[in-house]
Amino acid sequence: MKDMTKGNPVKVVLLFSIPMLLASVFQQMYNAVDTIIVGQYVGANALAAVGASGPAMFLAMSIIVGIAMGAQIIISQQFGAGEHEQMHTTFATAIVALASLTLIASVVGLFISRWVLQLMNTPEEILADSQAYLNEIFKGLVFMLLYNVYTSALRAVGDSKTPLYFLIFSSFLNVGLDLLFILQFNLGVRGAAIATVLSQAVSVVLCVLYTNRNIPMFRLHLSDLRIDFATLKMILRFGVPTAIQQSIGAVGAMMVQGLVNSFGAVAAAAFAAGNKVESFLMMPLINIGNATSTYVAQNTGAGETERVREGFKKVTIINVLITMALSSLPLLIPEKLMQIFISSTETGVIEYGVLYLSTLFFFFFLNALMFSMSSFFRGVGDMNVALAMSMVTLFVRISVAYALAKPLGYLTISLSQPIGWSCALLLAFWAYRSGRWMRFSVVKREQQEEQAAAE
Repeated sequence: MKDMTKGNPVKVVLLFSIPMLLASVFQQMYNAVDTIIVGQYVGANALAAVGASGPAMFLAMSIIVGIAMGAQIIISQQFGAGEHEQMHTTFATAIVALASLTLIASVVGLFISRWVLQLMNTPEEILADSQAYLNEIFKGLVFMLLYNVYTSALRAVGDSKTPLYFLIFSSFLNVGLDLLFILQFNLGVRGAAIATVLSQAVSVVLCVLYTNRNIPMFRLHLSDLRIDFATLKMILRFGVPTAIQQSIGAVGAMMVQGLVNSFGAVAAAAFAAGNKVESFLMMPLINIGNATSTYVAQNTGAGETERVREGFKKVTIINVLITMALSSLPLLIPEKLMQIFISSTETGVIEYGVLYLSTLFFFFFLNALMFSMSSFFRGVGDMNVALAMSMVTLFVRISVAYALAKPLGYLTISLSQPIGWSCALLLAFWAYRSGRWMRFSVVKREQQEEQAAAE
C-alpha cells in the first residue's frame, strides 16, 4: 500500500503510474495479439470483424467499469482518511452489486449481439465473425469485471505493482492460447475471444488469492458477500455519473463505427488497426491520469487542497509533453505501424490507416489534457463535470463526423475527435478556475452527515 498524501507530488504520481503503465501494455496485448494474429493469419475481413465488435463490447463494460471507478474513488478517499473498516464494506458491496449486474448484462448481450452489430452497419461479409467474437466475450464478462474491481481496489490503496505481475503472466498465457486456438485448432476470431477470456480468468484467480492473503481490508468471506445499501447508495452517487460518462463514450464509438462501416470492410479493417495503435499510445496519458486521480482522491480525503492543486498542475504538464513525444511515431512512420497488424499487400487498408493516424496524432496532446482534467474531477468527486466533458466531446465529435462525411470522406473520422476535445476542454478549464471542485469530498460529506445526525 502507498500513502500518496506525503512526498513530492510529481515523484509520487509518476512512480505510481509506471507499474500501471506496464500493466496497460500487457492489458493491451490481450486485444492487440488477437488483432495481429487474426489480421496476419486469418485475413483483412477477420481483422475488421474483431474491430467491429469492439464498440459493442465497450458498451457492455462501460456501465460496470464506470461504477467500479466510483468505488475506487471512495476507497481512495477513505484510505486517505484512515477509514479501513469502511473500505472493507465498500469493496464487498462493489463486488456483490457489480457481479450481479454483470451476469445480467452477459445474458442480455448474448441475445442482442447480432442486432447491435447490424445497427452499426456491420458489413455482411464480417457479421458472422463479429458476432462469434462478441458472444464469447459476453460469456466471460464477469472475469473482466472482477479483474477491474480488484485492480481498482489495489490501486486505490497505492498498490500498482501487484496487478502488473499477474497481468504479465496472463498476457503471455493469452499469446500461447491465441496461437493454439487460431493456428492449431482453426477457431478463427472465436478462438481469439476464448483465449482472451481464459487469460483474464487466470488474472482474477491470482488477484483473489493475493488480496485474501495480504490485504485484510479486502479479505472477503462468505458472510461478507452482501450489499450494504447505505454504501451502495454512495457508490452509485459517484459511480453512476462515471458509468454514464463511460456509456456515452461507448455509444459514440458505436456511432463512429457505424459511419466507418458505411465506407466498407477495407475502411473498417483500417480503423480497427488504427485504433490499436491509438490504444497503445494512449496508455501513458491514461495511466498518468489514473495515478493523478488516486493522488487527488487520497489528498482530498486528507484535506490537502493545496497539495492537490500543486501536484495536478505539474503532472499535467509532464503528461502533455510525454504524449507529444509519443505522437511523433504515427506522424513519422504510420505505414510501419499499420503493417504490424496487417500484411503489406493490403494497400487499401494501409492507405486508410495512414490517413487516420497522421491526422489524429497531430492534435493528440489535446487528448492528454482531456484525460488529466477528467481524472482530476473524478479524484475530487465532481463527477458532473467529468460527465459533461464526455457529453460535449460526444455531441461535437458525432455532429462534425456525420456533417463532414460527404465532403471529407474517411478524413472526417479522425478530424472530428480533436474538435470535440477542444470544446470539452473549454468547459473543464472553466470548472477548474471556478473552484467548485473544493466542495467535493466523500469523507467530509460523511462527517457532516454524522454531525448533523448527532445534533
